[in-house]
Amino acid sequence: MSKSPMSRFEVFIGTWNTTGAVLETALNPAGTLSATDTYQWLPGKHFIEHHVDARFDGKPSRSMEVIGYDAAKQQHFARSYDDQGSADVFVVELSGRHFKITGKAVRFNGGFDAAQNRLTGLWELKVSRARWQPWIQLELVRA
Repeated sequence: MSKSPMSRFEVFIGTWNTTGAVLETALNPAGTLSATDTYQWLPGKHFIEHHVDARFDGKPSRSMEVIGYDAAKQQHFARSYDDQGSADVFVVELSGRHFKITGKAVRFNGGFDAAQNRLTGLWELKVSRARWQPWIQLELVRA
C-alpha cells in the first residue's frame, strides 16, 4: 500500500503552544503573540483540521484551517478562515524538517528541531510586487 501524500504532516498532529514577536510594519506597531494551535486528522486522514486560539497583545483572534493535497496540482494546500470573516488559500510545503507556507500577501519559512517538538520561523508580509517585510518571528512548542 502506498503512502498518502498527507502522511508527512503527521508531525503536526497534537497541541502546540505558540509564542511570537510581532515586528513593527508600516501598518502595525510591534507587539507579542501567544496562541494554542491544535491539529487533528479528519476521518480518513486525507485532511488535517487546524484550530488557532491566539492573542495579539491580549486581543483575541481565532481561526480554522484545513490542510490537504490537490492531486491535480500535485501540491499541498491550506484553506484558512478567521473570526474577522477573512479566508485565504496557501500552498504548503514540508520537506524534511523545512516547512513553508506561501500565500498572495503573506508567507512563512521555518523548520523543526531534530526531535520534531519545536517549530521556529518567520512570517513575512508582501509590501510590493517583489518585496517582502519581516512580520512575525514565531515559535511553536509541542504541549
